[in-house]
Amino acid sequence: MISTAVVLAGGKGVRLRPLTLNTPKPLLPVGNTPLLDHMLGMLAMHGFERVLVAVNYLGWKILRHLLEKWSDRGVEVIAPQVNPQDTADAVRRLRDFIDGDFVVTMGDVLTNMNLREFADYHERSGAFATIALVEVSSLREFGAVLLDKEGRVVHFIEKPRFDETYIVSVAYCDPARLSALHRNLANSGFYAFRYEVLDVLEENPQLMDFGRHVFPWLLENGYEVRGWESSAYWIDVGRPATYLAANFDLLAGLAEPLRPHGRECDGVWMGENVEVAPGARLVPPVALGDGVRVGSGARLGPFAVVGHGSCVRENATVEYGVVLSGAEVGEGARVAGSIIGENARVLPRCSVEGALIRDGEAVSGDFTAEAELKVLLAR
Repeated sequence: MISTAVVLAGGKGVRLRPLTLNTPKPLLPVGNTPLLDHMLGMLAMHGFERVLVAVNYLGWKILRHLLEKWSDRGVEVIAPQVNPQDTADAVRRLRDFIDGDFVVTMGDVLTNMNLREFADYHERSGAFATIALVEVSSLREFGAVLLDKEGRVVHFIEKPRFDETYIVSVAYCDPARLSALHRNLANSGFYAFRYEVLDVLEENPQLMDFGRHVFPWLLENGYEVRGWESSAYWIDVGRPATYLAANFDLLAGLAEPLRPHGRECDGVWMGENVEVAPGARLVPPVALGDGVRVGSGARLGPFAVVGHGSCVRENATVEYGVVLSGAEVGEGARVAGSIIGENARVLPRCSVEGALIRDGEAVSGDFTAEAELKVLLAR
């Protein structure tokens, strides 16, 4: 049974800036729990005994978090300082810590995928490598995979253009294959490998990225690569819009058994030492982190996440939004469809709609249009 997993947690999260200027993407909270903790929890639940976390960008923050939160959780979590250049290079540099077949996961996606079923399928199939596949609405930001009738991967295109998928469709004129391609089966970033893939990586140092280099190389050289189709919840938390969506989906129960931080009662999750003043309204679903304070007359929800230590003052409103740790929403202010960064301040009677406020920013006036969001991101 496969018991080792590698979690790739070294990305810079460029598309999520400015949120990731001070916080590595795997530590961004979804439902007041870091993305990385959601992933580690799933691996522990599915019986993986050893987890190797490959870090790079702001890696010291991830290492500190792992020491504080995962030292005694029943699973061995190791984070060697390997500073990889890309996804496959991370696994190459972890070779000394891997002693058998293993799986690779991403530390910056939210999913309830059954990773034990995935690993077991890989072992039963006898394939050299297996890719977990999910169906997406568009393939433009993901690797497109074409399977044969037995589930073997016959073609792989990393983040294809429309003309590339069309050309492949024409080249593979079998109707079943065309149907498989047009189902938008995408590379989830979750892989299972035989141990011998480490020899391939060692002997071919030019193979740096799994999607761009490794899988095309394996197919060209006759290795059997299989696809395992999953209907699980899965979202790439790569942009502000998908970051909001991940939080809302978690609140809506779409990613069970993953849940927001805290105890739940009637669609409201509360951490420890939360203070909600008389007259405040909580409209489910809502998640309040540890130490949150909510003033009288404030309204939170629906779909509001307020991070640890944050404060929502009297008569303020937060709906369809995420307020990160240590932030403050001032008296009579309104936050809708927005992300408020750590330790940011929305000043009294300010309206923030469809905006992303950077960490530590103090916002006065109204932000209500996409153009203003772009101005904030460019600053």
